[in-house]
Amino acid sequence: MTFRMRLTVLAALAVAVALVGASVAVYYSYRRDLMRQVDGELGSSFSVAPLDQMVTFGSNGRPTVASTFRTPPTFRVVLPNSSTALVVHAVPSASVYTGSVGALSYETLSLGGVPTRQVAVHGKHSSVTVRRSLSDVDRSLAHLRWLLVFTCLGGIGVAALLGTLVSGSAIAPLRRLTEATERIAATGELSARTGGRGRDEVSRLSTQLDALLASLERSLATQRQLVADASHELRTPLATLRVNVGLLADPDSLDATERAELLADVEEELEAMTVLVGELVELAHGEELDAEPTEFRLDDVVRSAVERAAKRTQSVTFRTDVRPSKVVGIPERVERAVDNLLDNARKWSPPGETIDVSVRNGVVEVRDRGPGIAPEDEPLVFNRFYRSLDARGTPGAGLGLAIVKQVADAHNGSVGVDTAPDGGAILRLSLLPIG
Repeated sequence: MTFRMRLTVLAALAVAVALVGASVAVYYSYRRDLMRQVDGELGSSFSVAPLDQMVTFGSNGRPTVASTFRTPPTFRVVLPNSSTALVVHAVPSASVYTGSVGALSYETLSLGGVPTRQVAVHGKHSSVTVRRSLSDVDRSLAHLRWLLVFTCLGGIGVAALLGTLVSGSAIAPLRRLTEATERIAATGELSARTGGRGRDEVSRLSTQLDALLASLERSLATQRQLVADASHELRTPLATLRVNVGLLADPDSLDATERAELLADVEEELEAMTVLVGELVELAHGEELDAEPTEFRLDDVVRSAVERAAKRTQSVTFRTDVRPSKVVGIPERVERAVDNLLDNARKWSPPGETIDVSVRNGVVEVRDRGPGIAPEDEPLVFNRFYRSLDARGTPGAGLGLAIVKQVADAHNGSVGVDTAPDGGAILRLSLLPIG
């Protein structure tokens, strides 16, 4: 069932329930009023004479007291309109039958297949019963029933017709959104947009879908760029390894000294490729956190990273100003970002220099003693595979600082770079502190 048909059916059902409910209420209300009218007419027959007196009816149709009697017979009086009968049942007694009207009792029964309404009153020695046929009441109710049935059927039909027309107009934006989505899915054009604008639910859905398409487009472009850059970076070391392995495979082409040097080059290239592959895997994680964020001490993570960096290199020293600072995130990924900041500072600091590392209020700052960063390079140093002119002669693929930025984005943080007044660069990783 289409969405339009579903709306039409629901509208028709809602109208049907309302009409049937209203019809039932009208029918029983009208029936109650008719029965009250009949009961009122029957009850008025006892207001002119007490029981135990004979009642006669004149030409004008009004009952009158005829006489009293000691041994009253049983008799039946038919009212002038021939639809109501007054029946007096007299109980033999020696006394004079006089008295007042007692409580009225009403009853509906069938006499000869004809529905009849009966009212009775019981006196001291006799009872009087008045009956009236309900044929005219049944005819009126039957007429009302058919009228209500046709009204319900007509109302439901009109509701279905109007529901079809209204639902077609109501779902028009949804139909356009569906067509646009199907077209995008068929063509794979993530640059296309649904074009919905407004404040209703369909327009909001369209806006969110456009935002999702934009995000997918950026993600796909980033993925393609990453693959292209990775292929470019891997092409040179792979070509070098292929040539070196070919030379090593020929035992007569190299002497022992050349073979040892070539093996050292191969090991260096393999180490560089190992680092590059590890960085590519890290970048492939994207900005989404691959574990549940927890609260941890940023100063402890930085101390651990500084200790490892100090063991890896003896050419520089590290000076720390680490203050207690709590943040929320993935400690392992933050530690990898700090490692990259320290490696970058170590690479640019001359031997014997000191690298300053500080932590306060969720901010990690690493200052080297190198040549600094040119103003035109500052906005680009955290881009993937970006290497300045001075950095192109040094080892690395330009992914270390890109990983730092990715970790910062995943933790809703930021990165920054400044040039120290007395030389060197200051790289900054800012996370949201707790407390």
